[in-house]
Amino acid sequence: MEGKGDLSNSSKDARKSTLKTVRIPESLARYLEEEAADQGVTVNGLVNSVLGKYSDWDKKANEFGFLSIHKSLFTSLVDEVDEETLARIGREVLLTIWKEMAEFFYQDSSPEKILDVLCIRPRPFPAGLGTTVTREDGKYVIISHHQLGPKWSIALKSALQELVRKSFHVEPQVSAGESVVTVRFKANRAETART
Repeated sequence: MEGKGDLSNSSKDARKSTLKTVRIPESLARYLEEEAADQGVTVNGLVNSVLGKYSDWDKKANEFGFLSIHKSLFTSLVDEVDEETLARIGREVLLTIWKEMAEFFYQDSSPEKILDVLCIRPRPFPAGLGTTVTREDGKYVIISHHQLGPKWSIALKSALQELVRKSFHVEPQVSAGESVVTVRFKANRAETART
């Protein structure tokens, strides 16, 4: 079963539609038509995507305190930090943020909900960024990929290791490359039942 990163309402509600009339400036209408044509979608599809991203991610991320930062600035800052500090930031700061996000988004900071937080994908999702969690018979595989530079993998690896150690009480197998961190572990039956 794949991780659940969709914050929207049930899929049944998503299939229902309602006709709404909205007045927008002509310039915005032209822009939407051009953008939809460039993306190969209908204006309706584009508007649904934009509104879905706002309701599923943007509003909640803003309330939670997310900050937009240019990728080159972020990677430059990360590159200036030593590896030991990055590992500590992963263990202490990143893991804390994930727990708080689970509580904020789901009102539940259980290990399973923290894993769900890792899979949240705002629409449209930036290419090259994302996490998948596969769960099957107590075996977990977490694959997180990014384009934030090789040093970001150090913080991510440390945070994921700490998450598994503290939440599932097992030592994970972890591999980290320049843009991908993979974590594998088997949860104890008692831990799986608790989560």
